[in-house]
Amino acid sequence: MHTDTLFKVITVLFSTIFTVSAFAVAPPCKGPNKNDPGCPGVEPPPPATAIVDSASVDWLNLNITVRGSDLDTGTTFYLGGTQLDPAPTIISSSELEIPFNDDVAAEVTEQGNYLLNVDGADVLSIFVKSQIVDSAAIGCPCDGVWQTKLGILWDTPNSECLEISGPSVNDTADISGTVLSVPADPSSYPHFPIGASFIPGDPINSVCRLVQVNGDASVDELINLRINETQQTECADLLKANVCATTTQIP
Repeated sequence: MHTDTLFKVITVLFSTIFTVSAFAVAPPCKGPNKNDPGCPGVEPPPPATAIVDSASVDWLNLNITVRGSDLDTGTTFYLGGTQLDPAPTIISSSELEIPFNDDVAAEVTEQGNYLLNVDGADVLSIFVKSQIVDSAAIGCPCDGVWQTKLGILWDTPNSECLEISGPSVNDTADISGTVLSVPADPSSYPHFPIGASFIPGDPINSVCRLVQVNGDASVDELINLRINETQQTECADLLKANVCATTTQIP
């Protein structure tokens, strides 16, 4: 074999070996794969931790909206001292919703700041401007006090009531009237303004109520309780049956 031919054969063989070596896949935990998860001496990455950036109370949609990152990794949630069960609704890793259910209603009974705790860590203080009512609650919570405070005036319709209907969630529902202590004599006191309202997005004014106006012009609030839309309808039915002699609908 001539010298130049031998040189060409050696060159081709070396090139082939180099190419195969350069593109060969390294075995597990060898070469560039030595830091793969699960390889000896390699620590697994720490689990993601939920981070909360902000929270807002959405009165119109009846939930607390929480925003942050890795929120879908949280497994245990507390609002104040109450564990939320079921857990909040995960919208995405950056957003979750805490619905106005009985757990939230049991904790948020008045205006104040409430700690949100995720997996054992306090992550945010949420300010709530009013009592939260379970969106599934039924029954008029003012019923018993109305009957007790009005006595014989309850179930003796003598008030001229005005009502604003609210057939959809974006409308106002309101009924109000004034029960007279002596139905035939408006100059006799006390008078008892009474009513029930539900205004979406306005928790302060979504209440059932009873006020006593005295002869000296002083006013005593006898009851004022937050209600949801269903409860407003039930309160309105009670008023129309027990105190409203007439009911005028306002468009």
